[in-house]
Amino acid sequence: MSSDAHRHLPELDEKQLCTSCTAANEPAANFCVKCGAPLSSFAMIAPFERLFAEGFIYRQAAERPRKVIVVLGVWLIFGTMASGGLMSIVLCSGLGFWATITAVLTGGAVILFSLAMIWKSTRNYLVRKNNDERSDA
Repeated sequence: MSSDAHRHLPELDEKQLCTSCTAANEPAANFCVKCGAPLSSFAMIAPFERLFAEGFIYRQAAERPRKVIVVLGVWLIFGTMASGGLMSIVLCSGLGFWATITAVLTGGAVILFSLAMIWKSTRNYLVRKNNDERSDA
């Protein structure tokens, strides 16, 4: 090609692809703009950025679990939390009006949060598993 032909080609901006969701990112980006996955080694070693990278790992476990052991771990962690919330309600119910109200509100919030996390991760695992089976068929 002649040099005139090169002048008419549009300039291609290089993009960095996310290994998690394949979204295009700026070359200097440390995190994916779409899913938040860490893209560079800096994202894992800088103190503040490391928090975001670890948060991505926890979000992946809850939102897109790939193995049943991850779901069982979520059940174990959040099931224990839910039982602790229930125990606080039961144990504080005879200590007076305000103690009972406080225990019901805090214990109830812990139970609701725990059950929501269990439901979300289990549902996402089952939906992902069903989608993978359909795509294989």
